[in-house]
Amino acid sequence: MTAAVQTIWAELIAGTLADAGVKTIVISPGSRSTPLVLALASLKQRENPFDLVTIIDERAAAFYALGVARATGLPAALVCTSGTAASHYVPAIVEASMANVPMIAITADRPPELLDCGASQTIDQIALYGKFVRGAFDLGAPVASVGALRAVRRKVIQALTLARGPVAGPVHIEVPLRKPLEPAAPSTDEEHALAALATSLRGTVSIAAPTLLADEAAIAELAAAIAGEPDGVIIAGSMPASFAAARNDALSFAERAGYPVLAEMTSQLRVPSSMTVAHLDLIPIAHRPTPRLVVQIGSEPVAASWPAWSSALEKVPRWVLAESWADPTSNARVILGDPGASLAALHTKLSADRSAPAHTFAADVARRPSQQRIRTSAWLDTWRSLDVRAQKALEQAIAAHPHTETAMVQAALTAIRESGALLQVGNSLPIRVVDQVATTAVSRGGPPIVLSQRGAAGIDGLIASAAGATRSRRPVLLILGDVSYAHDVGALIAAQNCAAYLAILVIDNQGGQIFAGLPVARSEVAAQTLERHWLTPPKIDPVRVAQALGVRGAMVTAPEVAVREIQDALNPPPGSPRSPVTVIHALVTPTGAHDVRRTALELFT
Repeated sequence: MTAAVQTIWAELIAGTLADAGVKTIVISPGSRSTPLVLALASLKQRENPFDLVTIIDERAAAFYALGVARATGLPAALVCTSGTAASHYVPAIVEASMANVPMIAITADRPPELLDCGASQTIDQIALYGKFVRGAFDLGAPVASVGALRAVRRKVIQALTLARGPVAGPVHIEVPLRKPLEPAAPSTDEEHALAALATSLRGTVSIAAPTLLADEAAIAELAAAIAGEPDGVIIAGSMPASFAAARNDALSFAERAGYPVLAEMTSQLRVPSSMTVAHLDLIPIAHRPTPRLVVQIGSEPVAASWPAWSSALEKVPRWVLAESWADPTSNARVILGDPGASLAALHTKLSADRSAPAHTFAADVARRPSQQRIRTSAWLDTWRSLDVRAQKALEQAIAAHPHTETAMVQAALTAIRESGALLQVGNSLPIRVVDQVATTAVSRGGPPIVLSQRGAAGIDGLIASAAGATRSRRPVLLILGDVSYAHDVGALIAAQNCAAYLAILVIDNQGGQIFAGLPVARSEVAAQTLERHWLTPPKIDPVRVAQALGVRGAMVTAPEVAVREIQDALNPPPGSPRSPVTVIHALVTPTGAHDVRRTALELFT
């Protein structure tokens, strides 16, 4: 192997990424990855096919790439050096795997002769990410071989294709490289021939994302079950941003079935519709009518009341439409396939089956017995009435507890109504509070796209991934807790790479207050022990930390002030010099979220 051959390999890898339509590549600096980085930088200068983003911390870099891919639906690539650098990708790769987000981790490595011998900055990187990647491709150390060079391009294309589907997710490309790492031009006939071959291999690569389609017989069976049961519900759990394209299909199916959509905010289905129920968690379980059929889309809801209600519905037939297995209670019929396509197929099947009772369509109402018409209308009306009552109870509860994160989050959602901003929600309490307060009219300018890290449901990397989401060229509002902020505060440096404005609303309730609502808080654990080992209030000033890292910051204590700060952060006055990132520190009462929910349930009448 010569330096020229290695340069040809690196340039072909860079060119293949560009040819396949990769638009964002996130680099973390290092020595062993030098040939790859130089090839990418050179191609960027010549052809400008992608954005090159440099982020020092590999962990933040990986979450940034995760945010890019989650918001755009396109795979983002990562490039790092050998050793522990690659291991810092693990948390984001786990989330990408569990949430079906396409990513490409390209890790430079020492050549085989330097493994298992104590060579500096060398670890065993083969199968580093285990089953959390859809595939792992070892390109092998560069050699002057026509077949090997062709295989390099083929393997990169394979990896990109696998990342896109049929169940999207991360892939790993391992690239062993030898010194010298600096680029060199071809000087021999063999090297010139390889360079010419590499050039001839370049060209647009059409990668049609493979789609996982549901079994037609299973769809027909579910359609028949729905046709025979008017008293059903649709449970809509967390879904990717791309599912927003299936909103019409989902609502058309709901109308055709006559089933209310109990939509979690992160389902992308919390939209203005007569079929959508927005406040399931604030409807006491005792008041909920018992469905006789449950159709679940995606993962289970995060609502605090869901586990108890799910248990109560244990004997009710449940069908799950999802890309990957989503049945923690092990009592559902799971139909694997693209949920949007499955819903469209169900709607078509129900419409085509003229013998099936259509529970809401006027053309079919006349054919149904009057008793069934009354029963179906009453079923939907009952859920709509419950939702209205829950909304009223919520408003009264917020008025009774005005300085809570519930009021602050409600204000934040008001602030983005006309902004066109993406909403990213942190885990633990924020995602549950957003779910409680978001109505179906949260955005008059169009239903918002909601991003969440519900794959592995961790609190890590939220700032970095929200910064990556701005690569969609849309502003982003991130709502997260004070512990999540402290956990990823170093990513404020990576957030300087935002491609649009990012507002970070830090809900400061003095620690991880979700634990205050768990059984551990009601046990005999001492208050001091609970605070030290579970609540863990960070005891930092988010604004001062942000300002120290060159980020604009503001503190708010009133919801109306938060509205102004968020709107100003996402749409600053023309010509004003402004950091792309604004941290808004929102001080709220520690127990406010629990107080509001408890009061709303008590006020439900």
